[in-house]
Amino acid sequence: MKPTNSGSQLAVRRAASTTGLLFVLLLVAFTASNYSSLNTDRLVGAASSSHAETALAPAACDVAKGEWVPDPAAPNYTNATCPFIDSRQDCMRYGKPELDSILRWRWQPHGHGCDLPRFDPAAFLRLVRHKSMAFVGDSVARNHLQSLMCLLSSVEHPQETDPKDCIHCTRSYHYRSHNFTATVFWTPFLVRWNLTRDGALQFMDPHNVFLDEPDPELARVAAGYDYVVLNGAKWFTRPVVLHEGGRVLGCSGGGCGGDANVTAYVPPERAVRAAFRTALRALRGFRGSRVVVRTVAPPHYENGKWYDGGNCLRTRPVRSGDAAAELPETEAAFHAAQVEEFRAAAAGADDPGRFALLDVSRMMQMRGDGHPGQYGHWPHEKVGFGIDCVHWCLPGPIDAWSELLLHLLTS
Repeated sequence: MKPTNSGSQLAVRRAASTTGLLFVLLLVAFTASNYSSLNTDRLVGAASSSHAETALAPAACDVAKGEWVPDPAAPNYTNATCPFIDSRQDCMRYGKPELDSILRWRWQPHGHGCDLPRFDPAAFLRLVRHKSMAFVGDSVARNHLQSLMCLLSSVEHPQETDPKDCIHCTRSYHYRSHNFTATVFWTPFLVRWNLTRDGALQFMDPHNVFLDEPDPELARVAAGYDYVVLNGAKWFTRPVVLHEGGRVLGCSGGGCGGDANVTAYVPPERAVRAAFRTALRALRGFRGSRVVVRTVAPPHYENGKWYDGGNCLRTRPVRSGDAAAELPETEAAFHAAQVEEFRAAAAGADDPGRFALLDVSRMMQMRGDGHPGQYGHWPHEKVGFGIDCVHWCLPGPIDAWSELLLHLLTS
């Protein structure tokens, strides 16, 4: 046997040890590298997935922005099926030209997947069973309620409680099988008001308007109703003398009606803002389900005013990008005042979700075709409001308001 070389053996053992150590280090490094790579891939994948989901997620649906699109299924009722149409808005009866095409549109909000379901009268009545709803404001509030009652008429007709033959008054209707009451409260300024002189005509003559005193009707609303739909603006374009803090601020709208003692001018939008602030504060103690603020619905007189030959002769909606779809200066100022006061009221409420905004201004600005015009009476009849480009035909584009209302109340 050959002798063992101890030096050679030691070298071999050291080499083996070094090789083993290097193998272990390489194995650790490889494992760490793969673990790091795996987790990095997961993080990148998660971030990419999150980014993709964010990119694909639809933006919040703003039903106030959209387009009027053709609807062959419209209208949902006629003057033969609904007995609640005010004759002044019965455009079918008085033969408004091209009415068939005027009626066949529905509101489609902008945005992918942003749809507004058709009004479901049975679902609405289930929602309001054993409840009450107040429409508070001017004659367009009455116009809205009548539209709603026509839409509900395929399920149930209400009975008027304490029937009245009047235009400018409070009227109430009860749906017996659903125990639902709907009331229109006539309060055109939302605050306390009266005529400036005895024997004056309510429609034409100046009014005293007390901007910091809520209309007494609002106390009844706050105490007794589950839902409130609040509106008002157009009466502030009439001659009014504005009061606040026990003193006269000045005149707004069409002036002071010849009162030489009052000369200061107050912009109508300032008066609208103050009136909404007062009304919403009066509803602060409201214990019902929801207060809905409806924004101004623009009139569409062209080539003059209601009293000097103005008319509304359009026969189809305008597109959202057209210049005619932009709110006129006065209505834009009213709209801004209403929206800002709504936001302030919601922000100051214990439960902001109890306030909702029914923003109809721009969608209705696009519907200059939807007014009665001179087709709210027979040509030979002499009426005080002969050409009506303020109220809306029934059936007509105002029916979309109930779709929006149901959408808000179920959101």
